[in-house]
Amino acid sequence: MLRLFIAFFLVMILRSFASQKNSVSNESNQNHYCNCRDGRDGRDGQNGKDGLDGRDGINAGNGTKGQKGERGSSGNNAGGVIKFSDTAEKCTASIAGTVSYNTSQKSLQLCDGSVWLPVLTVGKGYTKDRPGRHCLDILNSGQSHGSGLYWIDPNGGSTGDSFQAFCDMKTERGGWTLVATKVSPGFLLIKTVFSAVAAATKNRDAASHIHPSMGNWKEVMFRFADVDNTRVIYNRKAGAPNKDKEEFDKFLMGKYMNLVKNVNGFHKYSPADNKRNPSVGFATISSFCFWSAHGISEDHGGTDKWLDMWHAGDSSNNYIYSDNSRALGTKCIAGYCYLNKPIWVMVR
Repeated sequence: MLRLFIAFFLVMILRSFASQKNSVSNESNQNHYCNCRDGRDGRDGQNGKDGLDGRDGINAGNGTKGQKGERGSSGNNAGGVIKFSDTAEKCTASIAGTVSYNTSQKSLQLCDGSVWLPVLTVGKGYTKDRPGRHCLDILNSGQSHGSGLYWIDPNGGSTGDSFQAFCDMKTERGGWTLVATKVSPGFLLIKTVFSAVAAATKNRDAASHIHPSMGNWKEVMFRFADVDNTRVIYNRKAGAPNKDKEEFDKFLMGKYMNLVKNVNGFHKYSPADNKRNPSVGFATISSFCFWSAHGISEDHGGTDKWLDMWHAGDSSNNYIYSDNSRALGTKCIAGYCYLNKPIWVMVR
């Protein structure tokens, strides 16, 4: 009996020792998982995200998120628009490249280091919705980019009826608006119906008259398209008031006429040498014919040194130069006759 009791007592002591050993082993394993540096096996680690990035065990794989940066200050151009202001400052090398807005000319200007130059990307006459009244208006506004096509609106109303016109911005200070063009010897370039298309037609027949809203015009020029030694310019006010001049003016503005008059107010101008003839004052064309049914010409017995744009030729031999006999009397300005060169009638 005593032996049985001792055996039972030994069994209980062994079981107690085994239980304590298991407890120590479990505690050791728990501490291993909590202090895992690698985390690859820490699948039960706290916040270990399955231990894939659990380099620090707790909060493994969840690096601290940086603070949101401050919002940048807004620019000065609201809605993508940059506003330029006017300036009275003189353009010098120290401010070269500066851009300002010229309020009087309603255009941008750029300082090139010595003078303010207009920036003409959206200048007057560049678009249909911002036309000039005529070429001289565009020139006087300081927004000319040289001879070429511009948009004009002589009546100054809605821009819906604006149209393109060729402008001569060079001859004798420039500002000339194309009215009509003659290429064919028998073509009549002044007619009683206005044509806006003729104002932009430089190289083929196009008849018209001065726009009725340009009633305050001062001069009319007759020239070849690409010849620099001949221009004939008519001055409206020279020798006025004069009935003969007034009737010629009306003819140029579209009134039907078949008249022969002595008309004063002409001079010749040569851009090639910048010479005027006569040097002062104006000349009179005697027996000057302006017929809606036949054209414009001196009398066939005249000097042949002014204007001969008749519908048919003549046999005169007073011309200075002719490149073809068909041009004699039909396409002659200041004594020069060219068959294939367009004649332009221009106004300012």
